[in-house]
Amino acid sequence: MRIIAGTLRHRIIDMVNIESTRETQDKVRGAIFNMIGQFFDYDYCLDLFSGSGSMAIEAYSRGVKNIVLNDINKKAYETSLNNVKKLNITNYEIYNLDYKEFLNKDNHKYDLIFLDPPYKMNNIEEMITLCNPLLNKNGMIVFEMGIDSVYPKNVLNLSIYKEKTYGIKRVVVYKEMKWFYGFRYY
Repeated sequence: MRIIAGTLRHRIIDMVNIESTRETQDKVRGAIFNMIGQFFDYDYCLDLFSGSGSMAIEAYSRGVKNIVLNDINKKAYETSLNNVKKLNITNYEIYNLDYKEFLNKDNHKYDLIFLDPPYKMNNIEEMITLCNPLLNKNGMIVFEMGIDSVYPKNVLNLSIYKEKTYGIKRVVVYKEMKWFYGFRYY
């Protein structure tokens, strides 16, 4: 697997290669970054179900200053750790915790949160609700889910900003909505 754009473009990262972890393929990862913006001037990005860390590492390559990775799976945690070290990324934190435990302990504010949990986890609204307090104003939650997943259009102050389907995967981007004279905008 390779990094698509930015300062680490064309660098290769390792995959986790276990059945419970789905890697976001290069083509889909590129499409996701086309949806949310190519390059960033963000302080913090969270990859909550990080797997190999490819989404956070791609965001770092595209300008995010600090990345935080978490995965409950020990092999995924070790793969992410090896990938950030291999790429000489210094502004990272990495955890091997259950996502709820991590969210209860974390005190960062994020500009970008990636959620790509196992498809069998169907508590999408709960995950977004738990992440919402950690989201900076104008921040985004990028949620990768199975194509048949049932997901909310609005959660608290967040609404769907963009959504797209890629094969068996659906990507939904949530962002805080604002109102101006009765019109909704982001």
